[in-house]
Amino acid sequence: MKKLGTFLVIAVAAIGLSAAGCKKKKENAGGGSGTAAVGTGSGTAAAGTGSGTAAAGTGSGTAAGTGAGTAAGTGAGTAAVAPAAAVDHIKVVAQHVDAAKGPVDVVFNKWAVTKASFDPANLEGGTAEIEVDIASLTTGIGDRDAHLQSPDLFDVAKFAKATVKIDNVKKASETSYTADATFSIHGVEKKVPTKFEVTASTADSVTVKVSQPINRNDFGVGGVPDKVQADVVLDVQLTLKKI
Repeated sequence: MKKLGTFLVIAVAAIGLSAAGCKKKKENAGGGSGTAAVGTGSGTAAAGTGSGTAAAGTGSGTAAGTGAGTAAGTGAGTAAVAPAAAVDHIKVVAQHVDAAKGPVDVVFNKWAVTKASFDPANLEGGTAEIEVDIASLTTGIGDRDAHLQSPDLFDVAKFAKATVKIDNVKKASETSYTADATFSIHGVEKKVPTKFEVTASTADSVTVKVSQPINRNDFGVGGVPDKVQADVVLDVQLTLKKI
């Protein structure tokens, strides 16, 4: 019993020292609500107890504490990263032949607006040209990326770039326009009627969104039975400035 009592005294002392250490960490890190580096929430980043602010989280908790929530959780606060839907992007969304496998996003990481002439207040008659680096594509799986870049599909060794020229812009409603989009992909040029939405504008720029169906076989991309369907969707959001 004496040994047990001694053990309990030592354990209580250890807990007291641990709590004191947590308090110091809280004072060093600061407390209260804040902004998460990636996501927001109430809680802590790692392990321990106490209150304060995690290095990558908001609310109660410490960088080395436990509690309700995590540093990447949700709750009160503001994320430092803009929502994906608000970021300019160019990607192709393809559907697997086996629908149970879901879609594949082919994201092009390098592109540029090479020409743009328009009035942000009224885009009718405006023109633009976008150049896309096909070799910059990524799907999140290296082997699949290599297959897409190979001669079986895009053949980036021969056709490293694709271009889209926009003209014949006409107003369809308060925020939507129709236009002709001339695509040059894989050595094939084809004009496709399209429609786009204006989501924001300034005195010298405009942000537009496009969701354009395309058949990749029209451009000779593939041409043999593959794991994804021939009909794909070009998903674009771009902020264009007059050049």
